[in-house]
Amino acid sequence: MDVSGQEADWRSAAFRQKLVSQIEDAMRKAGVAHSKSSKEMESHVFLKAKTRVRPCWAEPMAERLRKGRV
Repeated sequence: MDVSGQEADWRSAAFRQKLVSQIEDAMRKAGVAHSKSSKEMESHVFLKAKTRVRPCWAEPMAERLRKGRV
């Protein structure tokens, strides 16, 4: 399967780092301690993702963290 253009961008290091930063922000805003780092969370989602579908980003990350669903 050939992935090109915007779809390939979600696999780039720059895009993934942007998501790590967003997760870090959400973790700070949630104010809840977590056993996994933002990098570990992003890596887990990336490894399971086959396409850029907004897996857990659809619901605000801070809300997911507060509910303990990450």
